[in-house]
Order: sequence, then structure tokens, then C-alpha cells
Amino acid sequence: MITLKGAEVSAKIKEQTAEMLKQCGGRIPKLAIVRVGESPDDLSYERGAVKKMAAFGLSAEVYAYPADIDDEAFKAEFQKINEDPEVDGILLLRPLPKQIHERDIERMIDPEKDLDGISPENIAKVFAGDSSGYAPCTAEAVVETLKAFEIPISGKRAVIVGRSMVVGKPLSMLLLK
Repeated sequence: MITLKGAEVSAKIKEQTAEMLKQCGGRIPKLAIVRVGESPDDLSYERGAVKKMAAFGLSAEVYAYPADIDDEAFKAEFQKINEDPEVDGILLLRPLPKQIHERDIERMIDPEKDLDGISPENIAKVFAGDSSGYAPCTAEAVVETLKAFEIPISGKRAVIVGRSMVVGKPLSMLLLK
């Protein structure tokens, strides 16, 4: 049995990121973390993401909205973030409150900025085996961890517990690819 430690993988990715940043001509890529409400789980995830981005020399900005924001107002705010040329990636903390139509937001997000693979275009690419799309980050992290530890995937049998569109189904497709 092999114990897979994420810290080792993270260190390798940090080195790769430093090399990529050298090619950005001094421009630091910016992540927009979009949160609605004050869920303790979301706040914890947000703190971790901001801290990790800073540790990698990347920029993160939190866009926080009250839990009672209405659908129309949130869509207007989300569109501003989506269209901001300074924002390179968007991480939307979900689930959104019931008054916001999450499917509409999934359709709105620019696929090039969709770092969690929620847009219909990115989901379709993941399910088609097209690596030009973005898969949900947790599913992608599992595959990257296996690669980092040089664990062959091809020809193996795998059991995935769960069938969510966040981890289970996309991970199944990534492993099949």
C-alpha cells in the first residue's frame, strides 16, 4: 500500500507554477473567488484557497455577497467579474442559495475562466475526453496526484464512490481518458 501525501504533489506544482510565472512578463494571474453568504465551510475553503494562491505567488480576490442577494442582482455582479480582463479564473463556491438559479450561472461563466469545470462547454469536453476543457479541480487533483506518484492509470480498474458532477462523474471520465 502506498500513502499518497498531497504536500509532495503541491511542492512539485509550486515549482512548475514558479517557472510558468517567469513567462508571464511580471503579470500575476488573478483568481476570483465568488461566495454568497457566510457558510462556515465556504469561509474555510475560501481561506485555504487564498492562502494557497499566495503561497504559489498568485493573486486571489474574494467577491462576497449577502446570502439574501436576489437572482438578478447576483447575475449582474457575476457578469462584471466574468467580463473583467484582470480576472483569469473564477471559482464559484456552491451550492448557491435557492433564490439564485445556479444553472443560469453555469451557462454564464466564461469557459476559459471556469476553473471548476461547471460550464456546459467544459463538462462536455471532460465527458468527451477533450483535454482542452477544465475539469472540476478536485477530480483533476486526484489524477494529478496519481501522476505525481507515477501510479499507472491505463488498464486499471477503479472504484469511485459518489456520482456528483463535482467529483464522482468527472473523475470517472478523467480516469477513462
